[in-house]
Amino acid sequence: MSKPRTAQDHEAAIRELRLHLRHFVTELLVSSFEATESVGLNSTDIGSLCLLLLHGPMPAGRLAGLTGLTTGAVTGVVDRLEKASLVRRELDAADRRRVIVVADAERVERKLFPHFSSLMRAASPEFYDRYSAAQLITVSDFLSRLSSVDEESRA
Repeated sequence: MSKPRTAQDHEAAIRELRLHLRHFVTELLVSSFEATESVGLNSTDIGSLCLLLLHGPMPAGRLAGLTGLTTGAVTGVVDRLEKASLVRRELDAADRRRVIVVADAERVERKLFPHFSSLMRAASPEFYDRYSAAQLITVSDFLSRLSSVDEESRA
């Protein structure tokens, strides 16, 4: 894609990008709904699971902070995820009163990834071959900055 030449081109490119982002997010949400139903969870549970996969094992209190949920609500989330065999609780080696929530990435992949199979196939290594390293770095920067804005709003 060439650089926009005018302010109008720039605005049109922004509108098009926003449209594609909305479409992508919608498709992701629909796949997420299918995945949650298949294992008897809800969107809050899956969102929490995604945060565990992204950030790694963490105390339930940190998960509460990242999600904006109360610690009591997170206990329910972790109970449901544990019942679905997607996470486990481990005692913190440094403080045995604290519980660390650990996602089981292999089980998540087996149980949930089939619902995202078309997206996973589309994101195969061959998918990226049409883009230069510079373009991929630009897209990565864009997504990183977009994600950090959302994370900062919850902090």
